[in-house]
Amino acid sequence: MSEHEFDVENLSSTEIKSRIQREGIWPQYTQRIKTLERAEKEFWKLFLQENDPGRKCAILEDLVNLQPAISRCYDTAQTMLQPNVEMKK
Repeated sequence: MSEHEFDVENLSSTEIKSRIQREGIWPQYTQRIKTLERAEKEFWKLFLQENDPGRKCAILEDLVNLQPAISRCYDTAQTMLQPNVEMKK
């Protein structure tokens, strides 16, 4: 792990809050994007290696289901990078 990554599983909610206040959310957020992109790449590798049509179909479904998460991350990143724009849920 890099200096900006942290394993939230081993931190209390107070420690997570403190770390986000100290470092901001950007390092963790960009790590999430990298992880999703890496997962997508691995799904494509599995798809290309698979010979069973049923399993190929399942992998394609997983890829399709991953796309909204990747899209939301990039949309939110774009919003976060715009100056003077309030984040809304």
